[in-house]
Amino acid sequence: MPSISERRVAGSLGKFLLIAFAYATMVSGGCVDSNQRDFETIQAGSTVSKEKRDSLRQAFHYLPQLIRLDRTAAMQEINYQLNAWSKSVSDPPEWKPSGLLDSVPASLRTVNFSERLTKLEFGEPECEYMLQCQMMKQIGQWVLERPYHDKLFQGWLEEQKAKLGDDDWAKLTTTLKLFDWSVCNVATEGSPEDVERLINNPDLPLSDSAPVYRQLPWQTLMFARGDAWERARLFTQLCFAQGIDAVALAIPSLTGATENAALRLWCVGVPIGNEIYLFEPRWGLPFPNPNGPGIATLAQAKSDPNVLRRAKLPGRFDYPVESKDLKSVIALVDVEPFAVGRTMFTLERSLTGENRQRLSVDADAFESRLTQLDPQLQVRLWNAPWLAHAYNLSVRTRLDDMSPFSIQYMERFGIFVTDTPISRARILHFKGQFESSIEAAGALRTYMDFRVDEETLRELQYDREIQKSLGVVKRPTETMEAFQARVQMAQLFFRRSKFDIGIFLAMANMDLNKPETAIDWLTKRLLDLKGTERWHAQAHYLLGRNMEQIGDTAGAIEQYKYEATPQAAGNRIRIRRLESRSNPTSTPEVNE
Repeated sequence: MPSISERRVAGSLGKFLLIAFAYATMVSGGCVDSNQRDFETIQAGSTVSKEKRDSLRQAFHYLPQLIRLDRTAAMQEINYQLNAWSKSVSDPPEWKPSGLLDSVPASLRTVNFSERLTKLEFGEPECEYMLQCQMMKQIGQWVLERPYHDKLFQGWLEEQKAKLGDDDWAKLTTTLKLFDWSVCNVATEGSPEDVERLINNPDLPLSDSAPVYRQLPWQTLMFARGDAWERARLFTQLCFAQGIDAVALAIPSLTGATENAALRLWCVGVPIGNEIYLFEPRWGLPFPNPNGPGIATLAQAKSDPNVLRRAKLPGRFDYPVESKDLKSVIALVDVEPFAVGRTMFTLERSLTGENRQRLSVDADAFESRLTQLDPQLQVRLWNAPWLAHAYNLSVRTRLDDMSPFSIQYMERFGIFVTDTPISRARILHFKGQFESSIEAAGALRTYMDFRVDEETLRELQYDREIQKSLGVVKRPTETMEAFQARVQMAQLFFRRSKFDIGIFLAMANMDLNKPETAIDWLTKRLLDLKGTERWHAQAHYLLGRNMEQIGDTAGAIEQYKYEATPQAAGNRIRIRRLESRSNPTSTPEVNE
């Protein structure tokens, strides 16, 4: 077999001879023969292929602009380029709908965007999904190059290298890195007692107070906040971008009912090799193996009562799942609706170069694999991603009007969905572009630029240059009264959100493996400042993780004892593991 260099030389020579032959034919005069026609056909085909690639390249170029609330121009350009590409597809690859689509409630399958699953066309939801896939891919490109830092599982992970094949060990490493990154970069909302009950799987009608689906994964990423299952969905979509599919494991209701709305969500399962590894989203921990270091599997949880027995913290937290509950486990496949549609199936197979990324899934093949691992599993497509997109469409419609909902939404998330220094810094952070260069500022510098002084905020009311620099620009159809109200709202969230900078810079320095700098930001510029209370739970957790990194286990344990956090039970389990690891003969801090 010829080497790569030999094939390249042969290819170049072939192109040279083809061009030389065509030139000789042209200058010799007379009729154009069949070889000339072949050459012209090749040229025409090459031109068409280039135009297709250029359309896709332009579409991907504009995707990041969809983060902005005012994104009409970008959306028009993306739709134009993608639909121009789709119209040029004369021989699309064969596609058939997954049989698992029948497991999605009919009420959701008739929602606007899902009607297009069998068509080859693009609209706003498809473009937003592509943006999400692009962001998840970018994060994985640099996160996976860095060492895995969770010392609770480092040693066990190395031991698995000899037990798993290279591919499965790489998948396990990838999964652990992405789970850990998700936990460190997204603060959970809720109360410590939430861990003692399982939430019901969400269903229609849409609600502003429902869990799981009020944020798309890319929004959870931008906001760095969400409930435990929204953070879990960020983790699963990061895995999806790396070719690793995941499921939300659920159990029937207390009465044994198994319809979607009756299911109780338990934990995340990731199939790797011959096992389904368990991750507890409310703990912020992989489910610990009860018999030593490592991660428990679904097969273990079904066969060994100690897996769930050791999940309880007597005197502190109960755990709402028992061995008997696992007789009927439902695997809810966590993929976006578009991943099982014709459009993304076709587009993924057309992407080349830097735009190549995963957009689709063979849901039927994944179902077959899951049932091979555990024949008792019931497998469905999870309806939560469908609900999340339907809810997102509802939010965007309601944000067009000034209302209590839109005001509250913008107060919470305005700085992330408009063009501000902090939204730009977040995008740079996700790309792994931390340091500044001569050409452009990096994430660290751009985060710092967000520290807007009070005088500038006062001048924001009337200074157009300041308005432009902070992304508060009057829309063409907007009344002056509405614009002034929006400016006042911007002043409010700029003032309040200056405090977000401490947690984001701590996260960035943790990603850069600079634990001392991260600790400095967390202690001196976040926990010591009034107005930062909403980040305190995450700050104490990150302090603990960074103290572990520098070898201060005792200091880390003190941080994990912070009780006003929805992750309190997971932090206590972490304490138990740390104490057991540092002194195997001692009595753990948590009575088992």
